[in-house]
Amino acid sequence: MFVPADRPERFEKADRSGADAIIIDLEDAVAPAAKDGARSNLHHALTLRNPTYVRVNSQDSNWYTADLAAVGALGLRRICLPKAESTAILDAMVRILGDDIEITALIETARGLEAAGALAAHSHVARLAFGPADFALDLGVPASNDLKAHAMMRLAVASRAAGKPLPLDGPSFEVTDTARLAIECRQALDHGAGGKLCIHPAQTSHVISAFQPSDEQLRWAQRIVDSARDGAARLVDGKMIDAPIIAQARTLLARGRLQSS
Repeated sequence: MFVPADRPERFEKADRSGADAIIIDLEDAVAPAAKDGARSNLHHALTLRNPTYVRVNSQDSNWYTADLAAVGALGLRRICLPKAESTAILDAMVRILGDDIEITALIETARGLEAAGALAAHSHVARLAFGPADFALDLGVPASNDLKAHAMMRLAVASRAAGKPLPLDGPSFEVTDTARLAIECRQALDHGAGGKLCIHPAQTSHVISAFQPSDEQLRWAQRIVDSARDGAARLVDGKMIDAPIIAQARTLLARGRLQSS
């Protein structure tokens, strides 16, 4: 979940929202005149319970160097890098902050998408994430579903080829429209996303629910596993089930066990 760095009173609420991780945002959520003051709030990240990232400003901005200096001075180790486009930037960040940092690379430009394979394979990149609004702006076209699907599927392939988790979809800006959020989550899942960024605590439970196996999916998976304990292909519910489907069912059941634990 993103939380503006210039609103430290919101940090604790974000931490209690149920999100898997918090991203204190120095970039898009903070006006230029408030950047320096926002940076002074980063020490609050040290008290949060959940894994906490800092989204610094982009490497071509006037604030990038000061952002990295503040992060390094506090010993914060998780960075969200906007407009990631090259491994050279990642290497430079490692030299500045140290070899133990963890980076979420935001893909928000055409160059970033073209470099997704190399970015995902970088040893300090934990995960890719997608920024559809900036991506569409970079291309000079509307942020259509087809455009987002194309980008997300490429990021999913790049991530898995590099042995990394599936990428995160960008946030929904319709904060109170839960129906729209549900649609976006379904589309993101169909396109290969492994999660979704949030910008408001009200979104968190809906996103978590959408990315967990449903009861119906778990029942299907259990039927598959129960019917194919010897691993042989056979008909289940009128459909031919073979080894990849059995493996998928076992993965769903494992996710369901994690969900209930």
